[in-house]
Amino acid sequence: MFENIMFDEDTIFTYIGYAAGLSTILTFALQIWKIIETKNVSSLSSYMYIIYCLGLVCWFAYGVYIDSYILLFSNLITFLCSFVILILILYYDAEDRIERERRDDITTVYNMKYFLQAAPEKIAQSLIAKQNFSVIMLKIDNLEKLRAKTNQKTADKALKQIGAVIEKDLRGTDMVARYNHEKFVIFLANSDEKGTKVVAARLTENIKKIQFKCSAKEKIMFLPIMGANTSKHAKALSDLIHGADKAIEEVSPKSKIKIQFYKK
Repeated sequence: MFENIMFDEDTIFTYIGYAAGLSTILTFALQIWKIIETKNVSSLSSYMYIIYCLGLVCWFAYGVYIDSYILLFSNLITFLCSFVILILILYYDAEDRIERERRDDITTVYNMKYFLQAAPEKIAQSLIAKQNFSVIMLKIDNLEKLRAKTNQKTADKALKQIGAVIEKDLRGTDMVARYNHEKFVIFLANSDEKGTKVVAARLTENIKKIQFKCSAKEKIMFLPIMGANTSKHAKALSDLIHGADKAIEEVSPKSKIKIQFYKK
């Protein structure tokens, strides 16, 4: 059937077997590379890989039984690759679980529990570097109006979009958390009053772009109202938050960028 001067039938199928094994190994190697690069295992199941590893062990045992080097080699390497993938799934799943516990369920920004844990460390870093830092309390105007004219689900959707805008506008050294149903609290590292005003202006501009329809003729847009507490000295986080929250009450209705700095 396979008449060739160089290859007989057994040789050809041996090469096909090795090609199949190498293709399988390459597939799993690329999967490992993708996981390490993206750190995302949300589409992978640890249970599936456990079962698959058990299957590969059985195939390896079968290869030993029939004395097939192709089965031995391909299934051993594939098992090692699958085992590495399983370890990566368990590792990144654990990391994702920790990150999810730090996040607010609705907005996906940090929750207050984590903010209260992480912000003092950021304050300490600012003090060591002798840099100013700011705490901003940001209240969303018109959110209650949207809730009253539509429903809670729509208001939550708006909160999520607003939270995403705030988080995107901040630097890696900053952080934002949901304070309550209509407020966010923000920590700005290395930021004095001038720098805080720049951030406030940017947040105002981008949040105002978010609009929700209440009816065919009516749209609601949002305006952030902010109180800020800036310092370069050691202060309790609770006092910084309280001061920023209190400053909101003194924001001038005529100001274009609605931010007020707390003064004792």
